[in-house]
Amino acid sequence: MRWLIVLPFERPGHMGVDFRDELQALRHEVETFAYRRENPLYKNRSTKAAYQSWIGKRLERVCLDWRPGVVLVIKGGPIGPGLIRAVKAKTDALFVNLFPDNPLLMIPFDCIEAYDLFFTKERYALRALESVGLRNLHYLPLYCVPDLHHPVTLSDEETRRFAAPISVVGSWYPYRERLLAELDGYPIRIWGSGWNRAQDNVQRMVAGRSVWGREKLAVYSGSILSLNHHHPMNDIVGVNTRAFELAASGVCQVVDQKDELPALFTPGEEVVAYRDLETLRKQLDYYMAHPDEARAIGVNAQNRALKEHTLRHRIEEIVATMEQRFGRRS
Repeated sequence: MRWLIVLPFERPGHMGVDFRDELQALRHEVETFAYRRENPLYKNRSTKAAYQSWIGKRLERVCLDWRPGVVLVIKGGPIGPGLIRAVKAKTDALFVNLFPDNPLLMIPFDCIEAYDLFFTKERYALRALESVGLRNLHYLPLYCVPDLHHPVTLSDEETRRFAAPISVVGSWYPYRERLLAELDGYPIRIWGSGWNRAQDNVQRMVAGRSVWGREKLAVYSGSILSLNHHHPMNDIVGVNTRAFELAASGVCQVVDQKDELPALFTPGEEVVAYRDLETLRKQLDYYMAHPDEARAIGVNAQNRALKEHTLRHRIEEIVATMEQRFGRRS
């Protein structure tokens, strides 16, 4: 099958690039098209609309020249219904969206409706959109990539740099700072950008800049626990990418319990879950005192992730859903 993957950035390890690599390993023909790139015109309000129009015309030309069977859009803010209709009028391409965030918060309704298939990790959004008649929706949890997400053995230098009882990997957000302020006194180390804005008691937890690749894996593998609190406006009932990344990395994840979590990872066996700050503190206290139990939970999580939640599992479901609704495509 011939796929065109429309993605924000063509960077190693980013969503979309991983789809390209996995689809090519499965012997599909794949091309990519990056719509954001490193371009200040996209971020500048006065030029963003013109830039998006230009990008749309370029994407239309690529579709008409290369004739993909499937156009897989990752998020895809600039990909509007007019562009989708224009391409579909001249080709038989299916337009499929994989939206990793909350679509009710971040994408216009008419853009969602324009796709042949729209995959969402949020059953809350799926129910809301189906209630007004949309039929192009499908629930699809996010995933891990075993080649990118796995345990590592730390060198002595990596242990000094990255090991911590409790790690937090992620950029500064007000909600995240507020949560960590409530955990003042716990042995937490934060890795991420923007934390210079945090108040002093949280800034003292900051260990360094954003980490990627081997460094991120070293942080995870060097932790007894890794804290993953979902964005309160973005993740409503669904589970974020980090939940799968942490699981595949074999670290004991401490995560706020979203409604979809128990069907993906069993609380108490594959993750440590909490619903409020009091329970979070009790969980941190217990597993800091019982690191062997924490490690066993991390191993269980890794086994579950590799068995059910890899990118290949998700690609298989995407292909099966397309074939069920539209028939087999060449």
